[in-house]
Amino acid sequence: LTTHHPAMSTHAPRDERKLQSTASRSRLAGGGLALALAVAVFLRASDNHRGQAFSGATVASSRRRPGTAPASRSSPRCRLRAHRVVVSGGGPAGLLAARSILDRRPDVEVELFDRRGDPRTDEVAGFRAYSLGLNIRGRSALQHWEGLWEKVAAKGLLSDKFLLHLAGQQLQLRANKDGSVPTLLIARNDLCAALLEDLEQHHGHAQGSGRLSLSFSEALEELDLQQRRCVTSAGRANFRGEAVDLPGQFKVWVGACPQKLDSSAVHAMSSSGYTLFSIPRADGRFCTILSWNSQDSPEFLAEPDEAIVDRIASDFPAYGPPELAAVAQLRGQRPSKATTIRTNAYHDSTGRALLLGDAAHSTGGTLGQGANSALADVVALDKLLQSSEAQGSIVEDIGAEFTASQQPEGLALWKLLQLPPKGPFSLLYLATQAASGILSRLTALIPPPVQSLLSETTTPYTEIVRRNEFWVDLALKDAPGTDSSEFEQR
Repeated sequence: LTTHHPAMSTHAPRDERKLQSTASRSRLAGGGLALALAVAVFLRASDNHRGQAFSGATVASSRRRPGTAPASRSSPRCRLRAHRVVVSGGGPAGLLAARSILDRRPDVEVELFDRRGDPRTDEVAGFRAYSLGLNIRGRSALQHWEGLWEKVAAKGLLSDKFLLHLAGQQLQLRANKDGSVPTLLIARNDLCAALLEDLEQHHGHAQGSGRLSLSFSEALEELDLQQRRCVTSAGRANFRGEAVDLPGQFKVWVGACPQKLDSSAVHAMSSSGYTLFSIPRADGRFCTILSWNSQDSPEFLAEPDEAIVDRIASDFPAYGPPELAAVAQLRGQRPSKATTIRTNAYHDSTGRALLLGDAAHSTGGTLGQGANSALADVVALDKLLQSSEAQGSIVEDIGAEFTASQQPEGLALWKLLQLPPKGPFSLLYLATQAASGILSRLTALIPPPVQSLLSETTTPYTEIVRRNEFWVDLALKDAPGTDSSEFEQR
């Protein structure tokens, strides 16, 4: 097993925090059956994560060879324990995957690492402070566990109101409707806090099982899955993956709700060179994303604080002047980038690895499906664990089935991200989507537009692609990166 000592500070020198010890490495290489499970932890990847094969978390487990003593807890070393699973990344999917494994495999111990602090007490800023939306897909996933949806919903705000501010006018694109399933708007940290509380309620120290260990402010540096030994950075497994940065950059601030804005609605507004996207929070504040398409930050962000306040108030009268505390948040963070990720498989039987969520299929948050699809991955994992009678390596037991079930869905989601097609077909596609939005409300013979299928139904992503095959094929001709056929399941 690879592990960090939970008491170690993240400010310790990097070489002191590496997973090291030659003796422990040799024991892993010669004895244990290592299992690693990579789990998505965020919707967007910052510049800090560029160059890595996957942005996400890692889980590892192994059995201790008979007669081999476990390593001491006095230093961060590799060691072996019976049926040990390590989850690196305490985001929504990581926390829920930990619960699923503990629920379904009573012989397994789980140790979870996250480089961030405990979400219940940690004050986050920058791009990690964003809010997200759990639509009917996320709700359905959480309802798979009795009472979990109610725990999560208590920390968020239910609303489907979406207002577009354009040329001084306010257009309502979506409204709260009777009988509809509203989106849960929730801060990422609040979602993680609810899932963590649920995890500890079922498998924490109070339950007396001793099978769960949580290590926050600790990072699993590297796990060499092929050699079954600990090293020092991102996990190495036999996945073929590709990460592509989306155009543009963004910064995030959290502040008081502007007086002129509806405190229960999502607001989008655009000006020359940059846009604001504001999401209400349960605590009455707004999470606002300031984004731009160029590689360079807007020039006004380098001006004095008061000038920044005046510029935003001038460009967006509906928003008004942001607080100086908001400007301080902008100055205190580097621009972040959204990244898309594709992989050809979600399991690696040689390295005993399994990928979930953004580690396998990030769309950079653009479609609003990151957390929803990640939670759906864990539901698929849980169902396979429930139906499996084997008690060996989780990946050997269910890995191939998990890939067959979830990889086509993740690839389909990436394909939908490429819409609309570029060139002259773009306007025609948008016109047909608008018409579908109107006509589908009048007759069931006309299918809803793509965005409605994504956010208001549980229609599989592969089915949405099939229904819009003509437009998707056009869009894929100009898609960035490797041809999508290279990632299709054979």
